[in-house]
Amino acid sequence: MRGRDRGRQIGADSRATVRTDDRVVSVLLALLSIVVLVVLLHYTVSLLETLPEVPPSVVGLG
Repeated sequence: MRGRDRGRQIGADSRATVRTDDRVVSVLLALLSIVVLVVLLHYTVSLLETLPEVPPSVVGLG
């Protein structure tokens, strides 16, 4: 057992490292930004639909 561990540092096992795929992270961030954009547009449109209309005669009186 002692001879097998000779020269090996703690945490130097390359099989134990976790590697993230940058493409997966980029795709997830792109999908998240699209979802946020869709939700923002939905609430903006629903807010604008609830606003009262301004009569044309009031527009020019400012």
